[in-house]
Amino acid sequence: MIKKLLRPSGYKISITITLIFILIYGYSFLGYGSGSILDLLDKQVIDFSMRSRGNTLENDEVAIVAIDTKAIDNFGQWPWKRDVMARLLHELETFYEIKVMGYDVLFSEPDANDISSQYALDLFYTLAAKENRNTPEIIHGLRQIRTRISAEVNNDAKFGAELSKWNNVVLGYFFFLSASLEQIKHLTVKKLDESAALIENSEITIIQGAEHLEWLPIPEGRAVEANIRELNYRNALNGYFNVVPDIEDGTIRRIPMVIKYRDMYFPSLDLQIVRRYLGNDPIRMVVNEGGIEGFALGKKWIQTASDGTVMINFRGPAYTFPHYSVFDVINHKIAKEKLKDKIVILGATETGIYDLRTTPFGSAFPGVEVHANLIDNLLRDDYLYQSDFINFMSFLMILFSGLIIGLILTKLRALQGLIFSLLYLVGYFAGNLWLLFNERTWTSFVHVLGVILVNWFAIVLFKFFGEEKDKRFIKGAFQQYLSPKVIDQLVNDPGLLKLGGEKREITAFFSDVQGFSTISESLTPEELVELLNEYLTAMTDIVMKYDGTVDKFEGDAVIAFFGAPVTYPDHAVRACLASLEMQQKLVEMRANWKQHDKHQLYVRIGLNTDQVVVGNMGSAYRMDYTMMGDGVNLAARLEGVNKQYGTYTLISEYTHNAAKDHIEVRELDMIRVVGKKAPVRIFEVLGKKGEVSAERLKAARYFSKGLQLYRAQNWHDAIKYFGHTNKLFKGDGASQVFVERCKKFMENQPAKNWDGVYQMASK
Repeated sequence: MIKKLLRPSGYKISITITLIFILIYGYSFLGYGSGSILDLLDKQVIDFSMRSRGNTLENDEVAIVAIDTKAIDNFGQWPWKRDVMARLLHELETFYEIKVMGYDVLFSEPDANDISSQYALDLFYTLAAKENRNTPEIIHGLRQIRTRISAEVNNDAKFGAELSKWNNVVLGYFFFLSASLEQIKHLTVKKLDESAALIENSEITIIQGAEHLEWLPIPEGRAVEANIRELNYRNALNGYFNVVPDIEDGTIRRIPMVIKYRDMYFPSLDLQIVRRYLGNDPIRMVVNEGGIEGFALGKKWIQTASDGTVMINFRGPAYTFPHYSVFDVINHKIAKEKLKDKIVILGATETGIYDLRTTPFGSAFPGVEVHANLIDNLLRDDYLYQSDFINFMSFLMILFSGLIIGLILTKLRALQGLIFSLLYLVGYFAGNLWLLFNERTWTSFVHVLGVILVNWFAIVLFKFFGEEKDKRFIKGAFQQYLSPKVIDQLVNDPGLLKLGGEKREITAFFSDVQGFSTISESLTPEELVELLNEYLTAMTDIVMKYDGTVDKFEGDAVIAFFGAPVTYPDHAVRACLASLEMQQKLVEMRANWKQHDKHQLYVRIGLNTDQVVVGNMGSAYRMDYTMMGDGVNLAARLEGVNKQYGTYTLISEYTHNAAKDHIEVRELDMIRVVGKKAPVRIFEVLGKKGEVSAERLKAARYFSKGLQLYRAQNWHDAIKYFGHTNKLFKGDGASQVFVERCKKFMENQPAKNWDGVYQMASK
């Protein structure tokens, strides 16, 4: 019966492939950071869709005043004298009567022209002091020179005075984020404090759900580059103009609406401009257990992703928004109605200034126009957004598509299956494009495409090559062997060859290669033996390194134990460290296999520490130095339990108690394995003590909180914590398992005597 269940079939292959794609999607979406290649392709499908629809700008509320080639030719190289900035602002406010002025430029240093003029003024006084002649002509001439120089020294003061006249201006600044630490290592604490003080008046102080701030997965500033003090007048609003490109390809698709700096939260330039435009209501940030919900500006609600980002719905290619040269604006060469009552953003478009960004519309997109797009999105409430419901629908579509394709293709011929798959793809893409263009949301394109095509290809190959070849043909190629220490003992004491054993505390080790049946199908026996030899040799070397004993190989499975025949008290620690080193070694081996187009192996490990019988078992003619007992069975069960939780190294509470001072773990669950009545607490091994990243430990704390809420039957809050663990822990399968359990319990409450123990249904 068991063999029949394990015998491969086209539909079982389809289910496996579908689950893999679900895990890949979970990794790419719920992970906080870089995603998979499929995730990048999905983004590029959205990029292509935006490019295909062309220009969609429908209003002219936002305009760009550009530091362009024409202005550079007339005013000289940037940065210009600040009196030019003062003249520009004066004309925009008095002649053009704009509604909001935003600066996508920074004035972090005093006007260089002021400095040179001050030098000239100092020189004047020096010459005057040395001049002994007191003729009226000389005195009058010197006074005229002094007057002219003094008038030129106050450019920053002029610009600051002009800024202070208006309450509709938003100045820009930027943060140095984590990636910029090398650039700011020279800054002193005093300098950092002075810069921070210049932006404090723009802090977001109204925060709903402030008790959840500790867990916000938002960018953190390490230092700030602000405008000089002369320009930060009392009523000035400031907003950072940082953009954060996607790590996969450096493309700007999202902009963070908030950045944390020194336990304060600061809004973006775009958010501040919209605030000014809508009446200057204070910003209210709404936070819950899952992250940031959004921002409120009076009646205006801006919904964001949990990390506070908004995805830009680009209106079209570069220069879709109207661009006007600074020179033309100052000289009234632009019709007044083109800027009247508009949001005006000052930014650089001259190539030599290098404010060009990579967006879905190309690599030479003006940075100022990125902000124009987002501001227009925020005003019209049509930025792109994927809700939790839509992401859940993506999971369902991947699952449904994989299962339906697998079910139908196994009953169709190759050509019929190809036609059905293509029709299904076309229908899905058409429906998804409608969602994107009309509702500004979508389910995954590429993951669904992938699960359909890979299922089709795998089922065709399965039908072509026939039924699966299982592991039997390799079992005779490998003989179990003992560790060198056991062999030495047998040489020194032949009496050990007698039958029998003794009861001893050891740590049992079981490992198995994930998806080995599928791998063996695609390789010749010679290739498979070569792959297994390489893998088993590396794993055995590590077991031996930590003085473990290899009990036997069962195909790809390795069975070993630590603590016998040579006894040592820290056998649980050795087993855990050996398991961690195996997983690290496999990371290196997979990189090498990938370079040589070989299959990449992933291995599940189970460990348990207990009193068992170890010794020579068998007959008088053939015996094995092996282990027996319930504790051994539990280790074997834990290796299989990994499949349920998407983990790779599980230990029992008994192993954890013996090794906890040397390893970082997270408690995973309390389970009752098949064949045992007593429940056992299980843990996932994360790494050596002190060597696990802060982010991963933070995710483990989220999971622990979720597990606590789950056991308290607080399903709703538990789901939020497990969901957030997914985002920090790169698509954590265990969290998804608990999310599904919580949802089921929300529909059907457990029995009153429920103790939180999960009964495993299979070995």
